[in-house]
Amino acid sequence: MLADVGARLQSVLAELRRLPGILGVTIARRDGILIAHSLPKTMDPKKIAAMAAAIVGTSEMAAVEMGLGSFNQSIVDTHIGMMMATGAGEEAILVTMLRNEANMGLIHIGVDRAVESITAILRPEEVPA
Repeated sequence: MLADVGARLQSVLAELRRLPGILGVTIARRDGILIAHSLPKTMDPKKIAAMAAAIVGTSEMAAVEMGLGSFNQSIVDTHIGMMMATGAGEEAILVTMLRNEANMGLIHIGVDRAVESITAILRPEEVPA
């Protein structure tokens, strides 16, 4: 069962990675533990997972304190590229590493689809009563 979940998550990451402008993608638990990734060898998936979880945790608290509702996404924008950390269900974060020239409309559509898939894959199966 776990191998099937891993294969399904890798399939979602591979599909997202096909979009132009995406450098790599990672799925992490909200506590920073790495779940799956498709990153270049130059990027450390464990560090990315941990940093994204810290950014999301802070962003979630800020959204609540400012009365802005629930967290959706954080974007770290640099002179080289961007990191998008998007909530993927209650337990996971999808981290997308982008080039600056990426088409953000296309990226957002792809990320939204990937989040839906990840949420469904990681959702615990309901046990009949």
